Amino acid sequence: MNYSLIFDDGVVYTSPDIRSRDPGWASEDGARPVGIRELSLTMPGARVLILCGFEAYNFFVEASQVMGKGGGAKIHAFNFCGRWGGHVVTWRIDMQKGQITKLISFDGLEYFGTATRGWRQGLMGEQARSGVCPLQ
Repeated sequence: MNYSLIFDDGVVYTSPDIRSRDPGWASEDGARPVGIRELSLTMPGARVLILCGFEAYNFFVEASQVMGKGGGAKIHAFNFCGRWGGHVVTWRIDMQKGQITKLISFDGLEYFGTATRGWRQGLMGEQARSGVCPLQ
């Protein structure tokens, strides 16, 4: 599973597999001074999640750390968010249950009633849309 960002200047950033490596969301790897036009996530089962036209985008991982010998992080879910007009759409991909859930909330209440950090600039004035579709 990896995500791609298409920036307004046409540059495309594709992350490494987000299940096993730092995807670069918070690093300079994917940072650009122009807005994001589209965020897409290639998923198992020949499906793709697409978010486009949002004012801002966010991505974060839900994980827990096992304490003790050999304890590594266990990923529970991935969350992809788009903010537009005071609302946030969050696509939550639950790795334990194999479920994809779309949640809509007010800005600042997007993660179980709390705000998230790490928003990156999208493009103002576009019509926001998102959804899961077959990979073409």
